Amino acid sequence: MTIAVLGGGAAGFFGAIACAEANPALRVLLLEKTGKLLSKVRISGGGRCNLTHAADTPAQLVQHYPRGGAQLKQPFHTFGAPDTVRWFADRGVQLKTEPDGRMFPVTDSSETVAQCLLDAARRAGVEVLTHTAADSIRMLPEGGFELTLSGSSAPPVLRVARLLVATGARPNRSSTTGCGSWATRCRSPCRACSLSTCPTRHCVSCRA
Repeated sequence: MTIAVLGGGAAGFFGAIACAEANPALRVLLLEKTGKLLSKVRISGGGRCNLTHAADTPAQLVQHYPRGGAQLKQPFHTFGAPDTVRWFADRGVQLKTEPDGRMFPVTDSSETVAQCLLDAARRAGVEVLTHTAADSIRMLPEGGFELTLSGSSAPPVLRVARLLVATGARPNRSSTTGCGSWATRCRSPCRACSLSTCPTRHCVSCRA
């Protein structure tokens, strides 16, 4: 089974790693249309990358999200701040809590976080393709998706069983990536890791 992940940011890497670690038999491809991976991670928090907020419960954590707090409650019940701290600690990144509750890597460097995600993806066997754009996405009647790709390292057409869209902002209907019109037709919960489960369970992933 092949899973494609669109977007080389934090969400894309985290989702790809979760899929690959949940089932090593899967082939997981991460596609990034630019040549830069995790660029927003590297500038987050003034270059220090505030990963989460010190909060023991989802109700406490959503207080620090002025937009979308209600929608985040259920995902935070599945994977909250303590899970985030543990996830990074298991991969060698220790966090510290500042007086205002924000949590940063003890190195005070976002590069620590970026390198952690890159290393975890490599160990899990995630295949990363940069300069690769999804120009169109078509849901197949028999299940799965057909992606028309462009880029120096991309096959012209890629068929996958599952697709995770982690491109950041909500796709525009006229987006040249082809994700916008497709995303408006797909409302299924995340099943990219259906053989186990995605940590956030229903973030930005869909199946036909």
